[in-house]
Amino acid sequence: MRAIITGGSSGIGKECTQLLAENSAELTIIDVLKPDFKNARWIQADLTEFDQLHELEAKLEGRYDVLINSAGLPPRENLECEILAVNFIALRQISEVVIPHLNAGASIINLASKAGSNWKDGVSQVKRLFEVRNNEDLISFCQNENLDHIRAYDLSKEAVIVWTIASCEGLKKRDVRINSVSPAAIQTRILDDFVAAFGARASQMINRIGRPGTPQEVAEVILFLVSKKSEWVTGIDLPVDGGTSAVVYCNQFALQQLGYK
Repeated sequence: MRAIITGGSSGIGKECTQLLAENSAELTIIDVLKPDFKNARWIQADLTEFDQLHELEAKLEGRYDVLINSAGLPPRENLECEILAVNFIALRQISEVVIPHLNAGASIINLASKAGSNWKDGVSQVKRLFEVRNNEDLISFCQNENLDHIRAYDLSKEAVIVWTIASCEGLKKRDVRINSVSPAAIQTRILDDFVAAFGARASQMINRIGRPGTPQEVAEVILFLVSKKSEWVTGIDLPVDGGTSAVVYCNQFALQQLGYK
């Protein structure tokens, strides 16, 4: 198995890299940070400069079986354009570069988020974001849409889910599967950014579900989705959220009294 992992130097991406290495995969990591895996090939790339991502084409070697798009930025103030650039625009552009180099039977996994779960309500704005193809377009988009960092993050993850769904049928013609995974709170170095951005809502949700997840717990699900065991699974967004979705639905539809006590 030959795999490409973006953001493979830290967090969930690093755990994916570790698990794939344990399964004897040949690894290529695309990241601005140098990975600490001795046997992984590193392609250094700043994903905020997505105008330059077409240059990755010349750095690919042979054909691949897996693409895991794990690189991402948290919701930090004054980084609205960068969040959209890394979390969605670069993800889409890297995928478009890599897809012609994928073998039949290959699998793409996109890291979305529980924050993108309301994509149906924001699909009109998502479609406008899809029209962004360069840095100038992105700057204009952020100004015209009047985004703050929280909306920029949510929108970036909504776009990941929508692009995954929209790409499913076309990729089936290449015998390539595509899915997204949506973690809730995960114990990584950027968890504090999410708590700061979402405030009491985030803290209360973590308390209700018991604890944040771990990067390994998400990576194990991703490993299943790239394996032959899931070859009839494509075009979905899979929450990996410790029950966060269930709690939200219970609150939204007053379901608490209907379940097991």
